[in-house]
Amino acid sequence: MKRLLLTGLLLLAVALGATGGYFTGDYLDTPLPTASGNAVPIGDVSPSEPSLPVKTPVPNNLPALTVDDLDFRKQTFTVHQESLPPVRLSVRVPAGWEKSVNKKAPGEVKFLDSLRERGVRVESGFRVELTPAQQRDRLIAQLKSSLPYEDNFQIVSQTDDTVTGDDGQSRPISTLIYSYIPTQTVRYVMVRWVATAGDGLANVEMSITGLPQDAKALELVADEAAQSVTPED
Repeated sequence: MKRLLLTGLLLLAVALGATGGYFTGDYLDTPLPTASGNAVPIGDVSPSEPSLPVKTPVPNNLPALTVDDLDFRKQTFTVHQESLPPVRLSVRVPAGWEKSVNKKAPGEVKFLDSLRERGVRVESGFRVELTPAQQRDRLIAQLKSSLPYEDNFQIVSQTDDTVTGDDGQSRPISTLIYSYIPTQTVRYVMVRWVATAGDGLANVEMSITGLPQDAKALELVADEAAQSVTPED
């Protein structure tokens, strides 16, 4: 029995590592997966065969992040996926959120609030092959196969839309919003794919993470990022 439990835990660690840049740990400088990662099944455990009860969340009583709390500034940086050319990006993110770079994930950059409870992760430079909607559908499948039952993964919404970029051009976007309980408190995650090149294919991915009470402010963060993100190379 102990051997089976250990095997399950090891497989879970691999699964989260493979699916990962959308989880709370991202904003605490833990290793990140990329958009091109493949989901790994959790051993003998499946969503239809839960091994543990759903976690009872502990409320996080931090005051909500509000729209009035946010001011934005332009950030410029370079990302570099393995074996692919570097891409230089500019994007508007909340002023005062600190830039964080993980050497193990050079294809993305994060910006974290002072409490490290909210963050923006921006990724680009990956192979441009799928539409925003296809990227979203792929992530949903990965999350369903890799997140343990007890984390209570819940899809809040999934939408397709367009935004007008700072260049005046229409940009297709797809957005997945979900919640889950990685440790004790509920995390609220918004993942968005943006097609900026005019070909309808997603070339930028971003995830915005915080608490459920931050939802309206996080939506503004996502909108500002989607409208402003620009590959400069």
